[in-house]
Amino acid sequence: MVTPLPRPVEVAGAGCAVRDLRPADAREMLDLRVRNRAFFTPFEPQLPAGHFTLRAQRLAIEQGNRGWDDDREYTFGIAVPDGPLVGRVRLSVVVRGPWQNANLGYYVDRATNGRGIATEAVALVVGLAFGSLGLHRVQAAVMPRNAASTRVLAKNGFREVGLTPRYLRINGRWEDHVLFAITPEDLGRDEEPSST
Repeated sequence: MVTPLPRPVEVAGAGCAVRDLRPADAREMLDLRVRNRAFFTPFEPQLPAGHFTLRAQRLAIEQGNRGWDDDREYTFGIAVPDGPLVGRVRLSVVVRGPWQNANLGYYVDRATNGRGIATEAVALVVGLAFGSLGLHRVQAAVMPRNAASTRVLAKNGFREVGLTPRYLRINGRWEDHVLFAITPEDLGRDEEPSST
């Protein structure tokens, strides 16, 4: 049995930091979601109108923390120095046993696009995945038209695995996605055999 990563967690890079989300972050997460509602809509599942409320953001943080405590998911806010949260990175569907895998998802405020924030945040979380969390594989799915997200993964050493038709229902339509994956070996790290 793997012990979940204890909270609080904060890992800083040159331009941003990733940290566990706390109940006090609900207002900032709501502001981020509302501010970017039109920007995020083409890239995510349809969300209920109630998602854009303080109560829904608090519940999402609470559910994420329960998932963290159960070693099922790890959700991180992305923070910039002396500023509000500007995004989120999540390792979800954590599977242990012989696979040691998690799915990666992320988003950043439109105002931070092109500044390397998403790239660095993903690198920080992948470092935690292969370090403290003991995972062996992280995978991500991106719609072919999402060139910015594809660049984030490429800059972090993810390799393209293949196209999967009608993979997720995004904004009301079944969308094709390209799957990407990374393992410690892709980063030149040796993998120790594990008895997990």
